[in-house]
Amino acid sequence: MSLNVASSIANSALSASQSQLSVTASNIANADTDGYTRKVATVEASTTNGVGTGVTVTGLTSKVSRLLIADLADTTTSASAATVTADYLDQLQTAMGSTTDSDDTGTSLANRIASLETALTELVNTPESSTLADTAVTELEDLTAQLRSTSSSVQSLRKSADSAIGDAVDTANDAICTIGSLNDQILAASARGESTADLEDERNQALVSLAEQLDVTSFISSDGTMKVYTDSGQILVGESAHYLEFDTSSIVTADTSYDGGTGTLSGVTVDGNDITEDIDSGAIGALLTLRDETLTETQDALDELATTLISELNAVTTDLLTGTGASDIAVSDAFADDPDSILGTTDTAAAAQDLLDAVTGDADFDAAGALGARTTTFADYASDILTDAVSKATSAASILDTQTTALETISDSISSLYGVNVDEETERMSELETLYSASAQLLSTIQEMYDALLAAVS
Repeated sequence: MSLNVASSIANSALSASQSQLSVTASNIANADTDGYTRKVATVEASTTNGVGTGVTVTGLTSKVSRLLIADLADTTTSASAATVTADYLDQLQTAMGSTTDSDDTGTSLANRIASLETALTELVNTPESSTLADTAVTELEDLTAQLRSTSSSVQSLRKSADSAIGDAVDTANDAICTIGSLNDQILAASARGESTADLEDERNQALVSLAEQLDVTSFISSDGTMKVYTDSGQILVGESAHYLEFDTSSIVTADTSYDGGTGTLSGVTVDGNDITEDIDSGAIGALLTLRDETLTETQDALDELATTLISELNAVTTDLLTGTGASDIAVSDAFADDPDSILGTTDTAAAAQDLLDAVTGDADFDAAGALGARTTTFADYASDILTDAVSKATSAASILDTQTTALETISDSISSLYGVNVDEETERMSELETLYSASAQLLSTIQEMYDALLAAVS
């Protein structure tokens, strides 16, 4: 082997060591960077005419499994949906009150009905008492006020969900834009023969961000670009970006709905195609379900309670209650201003008993929301509404725990397989420093041999 070949080999080793040191230093610097994966400088032996001429750095790679990235995206989608659902259902449960609290009185509609029952029982015993009549009407006013307040809370949650959908759509569009932009950068870098590993990390992060908002699928095409679709097949990132569109509503009431009712709510569209019904998970999917199904079911049950209460009590005392549902039920002004008139002018004892029987007796309730048709008391029906809310909140909390654990597991797996271990990288840097020193020493020795050869020749 000539000194020229030996010098070339030593120089290539020195250059390769420098490249590897740079990559290792970058790994250490980015150890805490979200989404960063360990990079490796690929080194291959080079030959000329069958003779070894050193080493060549052929590229910078990060061999992250596409299957693991897909699993991470899917798990992120489910965990995001579970987080949103659990949060809203916890708020719903709070709005519905509880049957017992610190002083054992309870704040639920069932407790309020029980207070009305107590007031009417006392009025039955002393029907001539104006004070007890006033108390009974006050309790009835409190019950109707709580029905209106609970209905308002449900609609506030629906309005909050509608606004949150708009925010989630904006976040999704940012991720779609980022993926499209990174696709262009990766194409350009590949054309220049440069590494795309860091750009791919950023793109994977953008994909996970998008997956938080809705369920998507993706694949890497032959040119290295990422194509992204909704689970139903609507393209989001292809040759260009396709953005979600959604209009938030300024007002959400019990009368507004997504399915074409009065004051119809907006759906999510892409390129003019409504994909609302196709979004099953992620933050957007969860928010749509809450806005259009879960919370609407609770409102329907509250309306059934209110309308049945209006019907049963007005059958005893004409026009005692007004309204068309839980959102506007009220004691009519005539009885609010003159509580004594609640029992009429003749046979007040019988009238008081009839009101008590109407409140405490069984009533027929049609199927509403998540509750099937049933014959039961008002207090029990109110308890059924609360039980449904509590059950849903408990189930959502359990699902959240499961999905959080699953997300942590897949995240830990990716971190373990492809993350940066600072101790290992530090050790690797020491090894590379030794290789660099050896290459430098080899160059120095070759130079001394050159000098000796020149001196001998001269």
